Amino acid sequence: MPIIGKVELKAEKDVSAGTEIILSELVSYTERSKEFSVEVDVTRDKTKLKVTVAKLGTLDVSSADTTKKKGEKTNLWMLVKSTDFSKKVKASEAIKKGDVLTTTIETV
Repeated sequence: MPIIGKVELKAEKDVSAGTEIILSELVSYTERSKEFSVEVDVTRDKTKLKVTVAKLGTLDVSSADTTKKKGEKTNLWMLVKSTDFSKKVKASEAIKKGDVLTTTIETV
């Protein structure tokens, strides 16, 4: 699966392993707005996404919410539909406030 991009997000709260949480509760709007360069073309409503957050797991994402060409800047908040941010994910490991979580966005 081609990688669209990666971004480091800082956790805003402690989460125990196995706890279900919504990504927007774990990281602030400022963190979700961190920009990264798109490594492959992305087409709104056509490019299927897989978002994997270290220690958390994989966010079930329907499709991209924006169109970007390779090399353009975007952020997680623009790329992922708001309804997908409302989906709960079970933490695969304990997360501490301040942990930096590598987030990888791929095409499916």
